[in-house]
Amino acid sequence: MIAQNLKKINADIRMGSYAWAVAAVGQKAVIPFSIPVHRWDCHAFLYSGRIRAGRGINMSGMFIPGIPGMIIGRTPHHAWSMQVGHAHTSDYYFESPEDVTLDRMETIKVAGGADVTVPVFKTVHGPVINPMPYNPQTYMASADNPIIAWKYANRTYEFRNIEALLDMARAESMDDFGRAIDKVATSMHLCYADKDGNIAYWMSGRDPVRPAGEYRFPQGFLPGVPVAEWDAAVVRPCSTDRNTSKGYYTGWNNKSSAEYDSSYNNLNYTYGIFHRGHLLEEYFSSHEKVSFEQLRDLALHIAATDTFGVDSNKNLHAGGNPWAFVSSAFSAAVQADSTMERIMALAVMNNWDGHFVNGGSSQWAGGTDRADAWMLSDAWIQEVLRLTFADELGEERYEAQSSILLFNVMLHALAGETSAIVNQYDWFQNTADENAPQTASAIIVTALDNALAQLGIRPWGTGKREETVFKHAVLGQVHAMPFSNRSTYAHCVEMGPKGPVRIESMFPLGESGFIGMNADGTPAFDPHFFSMTGVFDTFVYREFPLFD
Repeated sequence: MIAQNLKKINADIRMGSYAWAVAAVGQKAVIPFSIPVHRWDCHAFLYSGRIRAGRGINMSGMFIPGIPGMIIGRTPHHAWSMQVGHAHTSDYYFESPEDVTLDRMETIKVAGGADVTVPVFKTVHGPVINPMPYNPQTYMASADNPIIAWKYANRTYEFRNIEALLDMARAESMDDFGRAIDKVATSMHLCYADKDGNIAYWMSGRDPVRPAGEYRFPQGFLPGVPVAEWDAAVVRPCSTDRNTSKGYYTGWNNKSSAEYDSSYNNLNYTYGIFHRGHLLEEYFSSHEKVSFEQLRDLALHIAATDTFGVDSNKNLHAGGNPWAFVSSAFSAAVQADSTMERIMALAVMNNWDGHFVNGGSSQWAGGTDRADAWMLSDAWIQEVLRLTFADELGEERYEAQSSILLFNVMLHALAGETSAIVNQYDWFQNTADENAPQTASAIIVTALDNALAQLGIRPWGTGKREETVFKHAVLGQVHAMPFSNRSTYAHCVEMGPKGPVRIESMFPLGESGFIGMNADGTPAFDPHFFSMTGVFDTFVYREFPLFD
């Protein structure tokens, strides 16, 4: 319901990030990073620039209008990145009407109309977020419309983020930077490199120390289960590490460590065997030495991967290669029950480079065709998931689930007793239909047959690469480029003993967001409105000035 309401008001912001910091000999350190899709609006809500001011402020990088300081940047001493983190910073509480009090009256300025004043209610746990709006005079308690309050650990700490950004920019040592991270109330992953040759990683966020309890559901939801209370001032230490012997830090919104809990309030942060972050770990663990260009262009390599086209929870595309996680099981099932068509299909998969774009690396940025192997992988895996789970969940509930979540449950089921999480239920059986496939192998080959019938005659992926469309609230579409799992901003910084010696960056559209009006009423775009498209759309980057 929340997701649908956000879409109605064009506020369904989607966020994710990837980053890496790599130690180097002689050159001290190299750090690229990116922040993938927030949302492809027109104009972009982030900007690139440089700030020089008093009190030791000399920085360049990316900033968001309205937030003082650089979100991601570099100084003469160091460079850093941010990814969205996964700390469990909030919980929801079921409340009774008598627990609700008026917090304040909020006045909203409406363009072209009268001001609107709305009441904001709260409980001891935090603001009431359901019903929205809440009216104590008309509210009738019901199971379908409970009163829910949102308790989050960074409440009242929000503005410390501004102090943290300034301290991060003014830091003159790795210790200074680490102390600044302690003030970041929101959950982020940060990679860092400095001119002294250090690389480091921190996870930020106020993750409260919780008593034992059931946090997978809102507190007060389960009858007979005590409501768990926690003190937002008492937080657990977040993950951090410095100068790893591996020589690199990397991530793509994955968990900071196996021991760190998932965030139960967002299924996109419920982790499992498969995660797109495996692409980065595999790349770095298999390369002993990498150049600046390789580190920079790694963004294009991973941007050309795609987990599912649009998953059954209607989420946007996500990078990664799920075929690598099922290839052994799927291949074994086909070889045990082979037909000519199944063997030919398996040959298509065995010759695949793992990228959704057809034609090799020269086509990753601008190619228009999806690889036939990706088309088959997507259709095959999705059909295996449907045959595995739809009989238990029902078609409607199955469609409401995240494909990535179900994919991870399936991976545990395929692993059987060797899995780190052993399923206590046989998902592959179908008790409602004795004629349906009843084993994993039977489901796999049946799903392959169904996928091949659905796809029809090859080639399957011609012209199937979608576009990323930039939309203006009034003008509609103003620009489009070939779809990739890519960033809205990226930079790559090579650090030397005296500071940055090479900075390359990119962001979408152009340096100006101004749109005027021609005499005939058509929009007049500023000459620099699209000036970055030649750089951004093709992943070529541009040089950014160094520090004096």
